[in-house]
Amino acid sequence: MSHALGPRLEHQAEAALRPLYKAHYRFQFLSAAFRAGLFTVLASSPGLTRSEIAKRLEMEEQPTRILLLGCTVAGLVAKDGEGYFNTAISEPLAADVTDLPGAFVPFEQQLTYRAMGWFYEALKANTNVGLDKELPGEASTMYGRLVDHPELETTFHHMMGGVSRSVAEDLARKLDLSQTRHLLDVGGGTAVNATALARRWPHLEITIVDLPTVVEAANARIAEAGLGDRVRAVGLDVFNDELPAGCDGVIFAHFLEIWSVDRNRMLLAKAARAMKPGTKVFVLTPFQEDDETGPELAAYLSAYFQTLASGEGMVYTAKEYEQWLAEVGFEPSGRFYVGGLSDVLISGVRQDVS
Repeated sequence: MSHALGPRLEHQAEAALRPLYKAHYRFQFLSAAFRAGLFTVLASSPGLTRSEIAKRLEMEEQPTRILLLGCTVAGLVAKDGEGYFNTAISEPLAADVTDLPGAFVPFEQQLTYRAMGWFYEALKANTNVGLDKELPGEASTMYGRLVDHPELETTFHHMMGGVSRSVAEDLARKLDLSQTRHLLDVGGGTAVNATALARRWPHLEITIVDLPTVVEAANARIAEAGLGDRVRAVGLDVFNDELPAGCDGVIFAHFLEIWSVDRNRMLLAKAARAMKPGTKVFVLTPFQEDDETGPELAAYLSAYFQTLASGEGMVYTAKEYEQWLAEVGFEPSGRFYVGGLSDVLISGVRQDVS
């Protein structure tokens, strides 16, 4: 029995595949335009001609023509007569480049783009080959190596801070901490979630534990927010040290997906040892369907963790987290979406196992 496709189906298959194998061109049109300042120029002076844009970008006319052609095809700019305009897609890219969505562009260009060229090798070796090939250093994770690359570390934290800010307000609105006195924020980064939660709950104290280089930036943000009397960040190696006791709640926000199943079980077990019966645990993580069919972001982030960030993590399902919580003595108590459908918060209550 022949499985050959007819001409029409072959054409349909090729048309469907083309956006996949040409995706690198589309991103480079976006990145080059962003770096050149095209969207900012058109935001301030809509309707410029190609020659006028070339002068503003300090670029010769033919390269400008190529850039504008690509951006027009990608829907990033629109041409009306001889004038060019931003579109609804590109307008946000003319705003603060340290916030989303603009912060994604340098992050993808500078950190992930070349590294993801080693995805196949990372799958075969089951480690983050892209990190070793593209970011020199001794640490085993991207986070550790960024310490020696301060400009890239800033690029990463602009992106990650933007991601956190995009969900922090929704998290603070939805997460009930009315009965929690002291929250431990494991891997809390630059205190974006902590400051939002502390503002929402004036009675709440929060202790962040993270890498020493991150703690300095976190405490600066805390001081700037005027929350130093209730929020503090301390340096701690969460893999080799026990978590501090005395808190009656613990949150892992955008942290556990970085690590392997075994490490996650270990971290949750440490949380269980540090928590008394009746206290709560919260896991905020990118969402994956329980049947492992999506969404797209779960697939993209899983490839990023495997190839570059840690070589061991992925976006796990809420069902898996609930299983791991139960194994170490937390009874799963619910889940809800945060920030639309991109993240999910899984909660549990520490059980009395005496």
